[in-house]
Amino acid sequence: MSGSIGDTKYVGPEKIVVAMDVGTTMTAVSFSYLYPNDYARVRMVNKWPGQPDSVGSSKIPTILVYHQRQCKACGPEALAYADNSQYNMVKWFKLHLHPPSMKISDTPPPYESASGTSSFEIPPFPELVSIHQVYSDFLRYLMENTQNSFEQSIPNGPAVWRRLRSNMVLILATPNGWDLNQQAVLRKAAIDAGLVKEDAAHDLLDFITEGEASVHYVLSYSQSKSWLEVGSTFAVVDAGGSTVDSTLYKCTSTTPRITLEEFCPSECIQAGGVFIDRAAEKLFKSKLSGSKFGDDDCIAEMVGAFESRTKRLYDGSLGNYVVDFGGTRDNDRPYGIIRGKLPLTSQEVSSAFEDVVQRIGNSCSRLLGAHKVKYLLLVGGLGESQHLQKRMRERFEFEGISIVTAEEPLKKAAAEGALIWYIKHTVTARIARKTIGVEIHQAYNPSDHQHALRRGLAWIDHDGSWRITGEYTPLLIKGTRMESDYTKVAPFYRLHTSLQD
Repeated sequence: MSGSIGDTKYVGPEKIVVAMDVGTTMTAVSFSYLYPNDYARVRMVNKWPGQPDSVGSSKIPTILVYHQRQCKACGPEALAYADNSQYNMVKWFKLHLHPPSMKISDTPPPYESASGTSSFEIPPFPELVSIHQVYSDFLRYLMENTQNSFEQSIPNGPAVWRRLRSNMVLILATPNGWDLNQQAVLRKAAIDAGLVKEDAAHDLLDFITEGEASVHYVLSYSQSKSWLEVGSTFAVVDAGGSTVDSTLYKCTSTTPRITLEEFCPSECIQAGGVFIDRAAEKLFKSKLSGSKFGDDDCIAEMVGAFESRTKRLYDGSLGNYVVDFGGTRDNDRPYGIIRGKLPLTSQEVSSAFEDVVQRIGNSCSRLLGAHKVKYLLLVGGLGESQHLQKRMRERFEFEGISIVTAEEPLKKAAAEGALIWYIKHTVTARIARKTIGVEIHQAYNPSDHQHALRRGLAWIDHDGSWRITGEYTPLLIKGTRMESDYTKVAPFYRLHTSLQD
């Protein structure tokens, strides 16, 4: 599966670019072979081990299987080990990397404990297996299959791969709420997995937010561009498996190319599709208490069936829905289960969505504030939900805000959009999400009230002057608008004693 980026011709050295979107529940990879003066083309990896040839899906489950600390299978192949107690399945591992700011705030029942922190249960890792090892194993698996896809789809692919592999550019899509700490984990995992060399990681490894990648996907695949005009401000809401990233962009030009600027700091909350699945799991356990289908294994099958079909198709237009989890012999009529189907009312399905829908709406309202926004782009895996789209329209269209979705499926939006972003580089300004600076030692001033309060921290430097610790000099302030060529230069110095012969 591939697509050209409009009439974009690549100008630059011959190279391979790979973009990976490791989602909480699903993962996708795109790649491009860029050749001077040739049209840029994005291809998706859509052949994976363990995946039926007839499927050809570009999206695979983000799952690994371990045995005695060794990774035995990933993606579709890992599903074959689901019922084998000798193996440990790892899923939703992306949640382990979310910073505390995403796990604590804005977390309503049933995910909030008495202390106000999230009580959402994240599946643990097998003993002695770390988040770094999981990411390293999974990234290595993705790159191996990307190589296979590249070599099969590009003329003379094996030779081209060998010639350009050492200078290949790698792009990783991450949630808006992640910062340098999460990027450091991914960078080390990519280096240890052999995707990039340590001394070249600074030049060959890049990061892009999932929301920003998705907006480039929509720009390329949305048939109508009426929402994009110079001076317009629009919101992008990327609803994924575990997070919902919301960002405001301002369009500064449309010709000769589209250029965008981040308008204000983005919103990122932990409110993705897995929370709907967990709410459905709680509903099933309550509904089937006492039934022979109320055990953990059966409930897990129901949750899987709910996630793959019921959740995706639900739009509230019908009075009743079913979760098709079993076979013709699976019956428990007192509990409504007939031929492997569990009936649910529209209200019951809606209840599984309710908390997440409310949190997404509240997050968008905070982001929009008093800004005059005419369009809201809803993207991401959960963004495909017809129920979420309907609820968002009900909440925001009365304010004059139109909800925009892409005409093509969004399952691969971030992976493909990241590559489109790299080729086009249309975002010219970003808003700093963190304040970054350094600690300094100032000259001690006894007449300064703050210095006097910390006089116990004063000390004599090598030049004989008194200095005091605890001062912080910011180099970049949160909320600062940064152009693509933004730089900040500040002088610092450190005193050392001389070495005598």
